[in-house]
Amino acid sequence: MNAVRQDAPSTTLTYEHLLQAARRMFLPDELERLVPRTRVGPRLADVNGQGAAGLDPIAATEAIAYDFLAKGGKYSRPFITLAAYDAITGAHCTQSDGAAQAARRLNDAVRHAAISIESFHKASLVHDDIQDGDDFRYGRPTLHVEHGVPIAINVGDFLIGLGYRLVSQDIHELGADTAADILNKLAEAHTKLSEGQGAELVWRDSRDKRLSPDDALGIYALKTAPAFEAAFYSGLRLAGPADQYADAVEKLARHLGTAFQILNDLQDWKGDDFNKLTRGGDVLGGRPTVLWALALEGLADDDRRELERLVTEGSATPAVFAEIRRLFQEAGAFDKALELVSEHRAEAQRVADGLSPEALRRLARHMIETVLEPPSATPTREAECSARRPLAAPAR
Repeated sequence: MNAVRQDAPSTTLTYEHLLQAARRMFLPDELERLVPRTRVGPRLADVNGQGAAGLDPIAATEAIAYDFLAKGGKYSRPFITLAAYDAITGAHCTQSDGAAQAARRLNDAVRHAAISIESFHKASLVHDDIQDGDDFRYGRPTLHVEHGVPIAINVGDFLIGLGYRLVSQDIHELGADTAADILNKLAEAHTKLSEGQGAELVWRDSRDKRLSPDDALGIYALKTAPAFEAAFYSGLRLAGPADQYADAVEKLARHLGTAFQILNDLQDWKGDDFNKLTRGGDVLGGRPTVLWALALEGLADDDRRELERLVTEGSATPAVFAEIRRLFQEAGAFDKALELVSEHRAEAQRVADGLSPEALRRLARHMIETVLEPPSATPTREAECSARRPLAAPAR
C-alpha cells in the first residue's frame, strides 16, 4: 500500500513583523532606548498638561520633539527602510520565523537610520503646517497651535538635526562610505522637498493662479517622492552597495510619491478625520493642487473665472465648497485625477516588475498596493507581502 502524502502546511507571506518593528521604535520607552535624550527631565506627557511651561527651558525642545516623533502617523517611511534592508539580507517576510529573524538582524544602527527618515518627515510636517496655516495634524492641534509658531519652528529644526545625527553617530559601525551615501541621499531629499515647498509657496502668494497639470505634478515630484526614495535607498545601502538600484528606486519613488499626493488631494475632498479635519481646505488655502490645474484646464472661460473668484474672494462655507466641487466635477477634475493615479501606478508597477531579487520586487509591489489605496477603498492587505499564497515547502 502506498503511503498517503501529506502536504506541508503553507506559510503566509507577511510584513507584519516589520510593520510592528517600525511602530515599536516610536513607543516612548523604546525611542528613548534607541535615541537617549541628552537632557534630563520629564517627558511632555508627564507635566500634567502644562505644555512647554512645565519643562526645563533647555530640555523643552528635545522633550517636545520626542513627543511629536512618538505621536501619530503610520510610520510607513521607516517601515520601508527596514523592509528594504530585510529584502536584501533577511528572511524575506515569512511569517513563521520572520519576527525572530528580524529582531536579530535589525541592529540599532539600522533602526537609527529608519528613525532618521521619520525625523525628517516629522520636521517637514511641522514646518508645512505653519506655512499652510493648518490647525490639525493626526486629529490633534498642530504643534504651532499648541505651542506657538516660534517653538514649533525650533522643534522642526531640532528634528532635522536629530535626523542627520542618527546616521552620522554610527559611522564606525556603518562604515564611512555607507554613512556618507545615506547622508548624501538624506540631504538631497531635504533640499528637493524644500524646493517643492518653495514652489508651492511662491505660487500660493502669486496673483496669477493659473497652473498646468504638469506644473502641479512637478511640485508633487519634489515634495513627496524624495522621502520615499530616501527611505528605500537607505535600507538598501545599509545592506550593501546600492548603485545598481539607484535609478529604479528614483523612478519608483517618483511615480509612487506623485500618485500618493494626487490621492491625498482627492482625500481632502472627502474630509479626513485622521488628518486635517477640513474638507477641501487645500483649494481655499491657495495650494497648487493637480485638481485645481485640471479644473482650470477643463472649464470654459466663464466658469474658470468664477472658480478663480470663489477661491480669491470666497470664504470657507459649505455653499462655497459645494460650488467649487460642482465646477471641479464639471471640468472632470476628479475623474482625470484618478486616471493620473492609474498612469503613475502602472509606471511604478513596471519599475517594480524589473527589480531583483524577488524579495525586493515583492516589497515594491507591496508598497504600490498599500501606499496607493484608492480613496474609497478600505485597506485589507496592509500586512501582507502580496496576495496570500503558500511558499514552497522545504526539501526534506
